[in-house]
Amino acid sequence: MRMDVKRQPAHVLLALSLLMLTACANVQPRRVIVAWHTLSGARERAFLRLVDRWNQTSSEGIIIMPERHEPVAQHRALLEGATSGLLPDLALVQPAEAAIYAQRGLLASLDPFTDSDDATMNWDAADRADLFPFAQQAGRAPQGQLLGAPFGGEMQVMLTNRDWMDSLGQAEIPADWETFGKVCGGAADRIAGTACFGFDPNDPSAEDWLYAHGAPIYDPATQQVQIASPGVASAIEVLLNYLQSGRAYRAITPERSRDEFAAARVLLAFTSTDHLRDFAQTVRERSNFGLDIGTLPSATNSPSVSIRTPLWVVLRKTDDRQRAAWKFIRWLLETEQTAQWATEAKEIPARISALAAMDLNPEQPLDALRIQALQQIAPVARPVPLLSGWPCVQAELSNALRQIIEGQPIEDMLLLAQTRAQTLLDTDCTLR
Repeated sequence: MRMDVKRQPAHVLLALSLLMLTACANVQPRRVIVAWHTLSGARERAFLRLVDRWNQTSSEGIIIMPERHEPVAQHRALLEGATSGLLPDLALVQPAEAAIYAQRGLLASLDPFTDSDDATMNWDAADRADLFPFAQQAGRAPQGQLLGAPFGGEMQVMLTNRDWMDSLGQAEIPADWETFGKVCGGAADRIAGTACFGFDPNDPSAEDWLYAHGAPIYDPATQQVQIASPGVASAIEVLLNYLQSGRAYRAITPERSRDEFAAARVLLAFTSTDHLRDFAQTVRERSNFGLDIGTLPSATNSPSVSIRTPLWVVLRKTDDRQRAAWKFIRWLLETEQTAQWATEAKEIPARISALAAMDLNPEQPLDALRIQALQQIAPVARPVPLLSGWPCVQAELSNALRQIIEGQPIEDMLLLAQTRAQTLLDTDCTLR
């Protein structure tokens, strides 16, 4: 079959050129490692630049061949590859997908690499101290083995109107729920049409609300869903009180939440770090007030926010191909590469040291927010459990919250949600 070289992407041409040069030089052929991903837009361009740099500069004798797939198509291809044997060497997947592939025996454990005596392979003490906790926890299965590693992520955060907060006599973001309640009471005014915050039951911040009240919806020790716990019911009662008293309102869309906040009609907003640019720009255009970034108060004095982190996983192949795939992942997680990724993809990097290497200007409002997020929030970011049914657990929680806000009994809705979620915990929810 004839290959039309002119039609090939630049990174593919580079890989082919390196292979041909190696062949012409009559030396040992380089190993081609196929990497599947679902990245698009700026993220795909950032990743391909990293791939090109690896292929041009690495002395490992390894060429990375990236292949982009649509998310659903990639998931199905990986499942079908379990029987056909047509699998890549590594893939960038969602945590729930990684759990499914692990159930089917498709993934290699990364522990033999991270714990290796080989200094070119392992994570030593300095690495483990430098990697943010989420980077070491996100790919760890409930049974303990490390199945994946992220090289970035997007956190749920809370933005506040600094000028308004100052006018309420609160110089800092409230660190306890009593202060939070007082500030919200001062911000809400039915006549002026102002409120403290908007709440969307479909947003990931809904889970953060429960967690911040000391009521996580999953217990990793028992591997049980606990949506119907007394703590969850109590946290929801608090939320209902905010909504019914007018201190909060039900946000219908992310855009409305952004617009209400930017118009200075609500004191604070819940959003993701990948939307910081949009929020900062809209605020600058409409009201131009000062911005602060932080987290909800914590009932346990240990703040935490959720983070979404796709995982690089290594497919079961020969030992040498698995080692080659891991070496590329390890390289992606080094300071220079994760800093480049975070800068171009607007994500949270995997390493603390990446902050110094990122091209940030603390005088710019957006960069100032990102620096705060990196320094103060990323160290406490909490990845989702590595469970195949986690998307269904989140969906059941959102559905229960919607019905409770609309007037259904709290205990009945939570018990129903828990029963459904527990039965779906180990199923494939990614295609539902």
